[in-house]
Amino acid sequence: MAELKDEILKVLTDLVRIRSTADRPDELKRVIDYAENYLSAPSIIKKRYEKNGKHSLVATFHDTMEPEVMFVGHMDVVEAEDWQFEPKIEGDKILGRGVIDMKGPDAVMLKMFKDIAGSGGKPNIGLMLTTDEEVGSENGVEYLLKEVGWGARFAVIPDGGGSFNIVYRGKGVVHLKARAKGKAIHGSMPWLGENAIDKIIDFYTELREQFPKEPCGDPIHWHNTINIGRIEGGKVVNQVPDFAEAHLDIRFVEPWSSRGMFEFVKKYADRHGVELELISRGEPVETDPNHPYVQAFKRAAESVLGRDVKLVVEYGATDGRFFAEKGIPNIVTCAEGGGAHSRDEWARISSFPQLYEIMMKFLEESGL
Repeated sequence: MAELKDEILKVLTDLVRIRSTADRPDELKRVIDYAENYLSAPSIIKKRYEKNGKHSLVATFHDTMEPEVMFVGHMDVVEAEDWQFEPKIEGDKILGRGVIDMKGPDAVMLKMFKDIAGSGGKPNIGLMLTTDEEVGSENGVEYLLKEVGWGARFAVIPDGGGSFNIVYRGKGVVHLKARAKGKAIHGSMPWLGENAIDKIIDFYTELREQFPKEPCGDPIHWHNTINIGRIEGGKVVNQVPDFAEAHLDIRFVEPWSSRGMFEFVKKYADRHGVELELISRGEPVETDPNHPYVQAFKRAAESVLGRDVKLVVEYGATDGRFFAEKGIPNIVTCAEGGGAHSRDEWARISSFPQLYEIMMKFLEESGL
């Protein structure tokens, strides 16, 4: 176990030092180069992809575009200060950008595939690694599934849930930009102008009334939500603004779809003379908790951890939404850690060998 931990830690340390942020295409290529070189065994079939400067790698043991189970990870991270790209170890913790989101789990999956190849095994599984999850996955998982044609019977995504919880259900998402135009005039004579900010406010106020108010009294909050994350407009205080825009974050549950939600919002936008732009979207994830692979993963986790493992819901979007859209059931889970996207991102080092053992046990439980 010590040797396993040391190898995962070495790979993780190497990955964290690669500053694979969205604005560094050379580093996005380098982090995928690292993964490809690490998976050097002849029995591993590797295919490289690149779209709009975002690099991806898919590895399998069989020449198929639809392995039974696809393990999925992203190797890009959000921007951070320079010192966060030099990992720091404090006892059983490692700190640094991406240690939990999600280069730690990436290191686990790379080690697992390398070990399987070294043992002579050839399970019908795949590993999909991308570099644009933090900016929407359009040129990564979405591209690989929709345009290249990759698929699977089931997907495992170690990118959320926390402390080995298993996420089987997730909300859909629609991110929108709302724009309004008006007529500028001196602020002392607003009746002669047309206030673009008023249009945005009136539109959002009416739209907001169509969503449950928080606190709603439901501890799970399994309903549609809306948040206005950014609003701007106008130039100076003494002028009626002739432009305004707002960014909306809408999360929704079944039976809503992203198309249906967009059309719903557009009705209110049209009513107030507001234009809508779709920034990103994703469908809800709804995997049957009794699916054989869900139950196999749960048994594997409980066997390794020696405790009950919860099946939970999640509100944030993951790459699972693209698999769900293609009809591929999937789960999201993760090792122990926290502080993703913050100055204090950390992971528990001892939890990475546990994640490795859970995944290997899952393959055994599933007969793969």
